[in-house]
Amino acid sequence: MVVKIVVTGASGLVGHRLVRQLLERGGCEIVGLVRDVPKAKRVTRELAGDEIPLIEADVSDASSLEGKLDGFELLFHAAGLPEQWQPDSDTFHRINAEGTANVMREAMKAGVGRVVYTSTMDIFAAPEGGTLREDRLDAEDRPSAYGRSKQAADRAAREVGAEGLDVVHVCPSGVYGPSPNHKTLNSFFIKLLKGETPLLPPGGTSVVFVDALARLQLAAADRGQAGRHYLASDTYVDNRELATAIRNAEGKGKGVPPTAPDWLMTGVAAASELVARCFGTEPFLIRSQLEFLRWQARADATRAIDELGFEPTPLDEGVAATVAFLKEHQWV
Repeated sequence: MVVKIVVTGASGLVGHRLVRQLLERGGCEIVGLVRDVPKAKRVTRELAGDEIPLIEADVSDASSLEGKLDGFELLFHAAGLPEQWQPDSDTFHRINAEGTANVMREAMKAGVGRVVYTSTMDIFAAPEGGTLREDRLDAEDRPSAYGRSKQAADRAAREVGAEGLDVVHVCPSGVYGPSPNHKTLNSFFIKLLKGETPLLPPGGTSVVFVDALARLQLAAADRGQAGRHYLASDTYVDNRELATAIRNAEGKGKGVPPTAPDWLMTGVAAASELVARCFGTEPFLIRSQLEFLRWQARADATRAIDELGFEPTPLDEGVAATVAFLKEHQWV
């Protein structure tokens, strides 16, 4: 039996690798729901090896979604705005929170059988350097506009789930890997490999390789428990360890930049945001990203491992694959 599947954000960091794995697995008809069809066609053709049918819709516009999810049995909601520079921080709420609410409402109306929602580890609570687990949703507002938007998105998904929609929440840590998306963690690879990182920021983060995440999303669709959250993380890595792994994969014997003191990077982030606002450029580092790196939270993937068979990717293996991909596509 052929399963009809729709993937929102099919050309993004998470969505395009998910599409690729769905194509490899077979037994399904896949449609991508994207905001920019011409751009998505280029990405899916280049990176998935095949062009999939695409539907144009803006998740932040409920009217553009009307009828677009009819007839689908399974929905992967992977569209969203990651932690990055936005001159208007309300953009995060519009795309992540309102967009997720719109998708969930339309899925409910369309009778979609199951939704796998890609959330984030940011919605859980832990002290600095502490451990994140699925039973501790953060009751306090997160410090960044991005974090607050993802909290609101998770609440929206749970509310529609309480009304009867079958929703499984997959909550990744910092995602990296072969991708057309060079924001957030992937930008760290590119800037370091291009010699654009004179100093490393302090701190670190839990990370997950994008292909491992995609496999977990498929497992969540197959046997995840409705209403349940599953953290996805391979390991915790500090920025110096990650930079060392990237340099080792590069294989040119280059050194790793020194780690800057916290006070210096705080000033750099504030100054680069000010310059970005004045000149319409993208800042070198933003304060919310620095706060996230200071958090140094360890995401515990035990539930995903035990219940869904999640297999973490060794850091060196994932980094090597990412560096090779960036070189192959001449992005570094």
